[in-house]
Amino acid sequence: MNSRRNFLKIAGTGLTASVLQPFVSSGAKLNTKGQKIRVGVLLPQSVEHPGLPGSFLNGLRFGVDQRNAIKRGKIELITEMVNFGTPQIVKEKSQKLIAENNVDFMTGVLNSEVASHIGNIFSNAKLPFLVANAGESYLVNETKNNPYLFFNSLNLFQAAYHTGKYAVEHFGKNIAIVTSFYDSGYDSLFTFRQGVEAAGGNASATYLAGQNDKNFVGETIEKLKQSSPDAVYVFLNGSASDDMLRSMYYGGLKIPVLTTAFSTDREHLNNLGEAAQNVISVAGWNDDIDSKTNRVFVENYQKKWNRMPDMFAFLGYETGQIIYDVLSRCKNGFEGQEIADSVKRCSLESPRGKIFVNPESGMVNNKLFVNKVVTTLSGVAKNEIVEVLDPVNEFDEQFASLDNNYRTGWLNPYLFV
Repeated sequence: MNSRRNFLKIAGTGLTASVLQPFVSSGAKLNTKGQKIRVGVLLPQSVEHPGLPGSFLNGLRFGVDQRNAIKRGKIELITEMVNFGTPQIVKEKSQKLIAENNVDFMTGVLNSEVASHIGNIFSNAKLPFLVANAGESYLVNETKNNPYLFFNSLNLFQAAYHTGKYAVEHFGKNIAIVTSFYDSGYDSLFTFRQGVEAAGGNASATYLAGQNDKNFVGETIEKLKQSSPDAVYVFLNGSASDDMLRSMYYGGLKIPVLTTAFSTDREHLNNLGEAAQNVISVAGWNDDIDSKTNRVFVENYQKKWNRMPDMFAFLGYETGQIIYDVLSRCKNGFEGQEIADSVKRCSLESPRGKIFVNPESGMVNNKLFVNKVVTTLSGVAKNEIVEVLDPVNEFDEQFASLDNNYRTGWLNPYLFV
């Protein structure tokens, strides 16, 4: 299969000693009966966002270390790097953690499609694996039917579907898409189009940036001015997203803009300034969610590491919460079947609200937030939540066409490239 890894140079992840420091929080009491529970953690490397693996690991330790579970030796995290997360290296590192490190549970940032390639490792070993990712890929039946695979994500493919519906319902039926070769190989772009069509709209034009396409931004803006769609969806990542959104604004493009939550997180809003005004995104989490659980998480994380948590720090934290909750529910021991059964019963209060694991799919269910960028009185751009949505069901018939044997999308987890 194609992969952006063919074009990129490996870079370090920027992990620091901070990930070794425990965090004390409240939670159910975990009784390991003197046994140390070993949790294997797979971490990818990133060129575009080298700090994200460290963010995830910081957050993971944050969530797992309730009642000093790590400091007191009840839980041990054992990490392995998996480069860009291709099936072969993930398989090798997983087998190492299982056979050599004798882990009891596994987690890590991994594309869901890769999980379907190596899922038999976990079913054969009867060892649960909680996959964490952006939610860039739809869960095929092969993964949903594996009793030892579970999934926690930022719901990108579901958020994209809702973004498509929102675009048509609020702005009109004629929707344009701006994306790139690197970003187009994920199911999320397909589900965006499904959302547009479900609302009675039409994805009328797709503008695709190729590799080293230096004139793409200017030419695309001119084409958008000429075609004048009702709204445009920008499915780009990193600096490419910043350049497009900034150029659209200062180039005088008077068309409503929707994008992913990754393009309007706090870091990108600081880069974009007024150019992000009124941009719409649908997110699995927002650092301004007005709940006690979220405020405590954000404040404590900021105090601990002297920076605001990003979405992967949150994802790591929530994944850690789930792991601790699951282990605290194991009453008869910590064998694989016992842990897997406990995952299916997981239900807790996360910074994004109440979450639970759907026992039929193994997927964590949660709300989605429609954000609109506004400027505060102090001149700071922020995401204001304008609507809260239920995620579209992972068994919805609209997604059935994605469950086939001809899937050719990227295998690396979105943003870790």
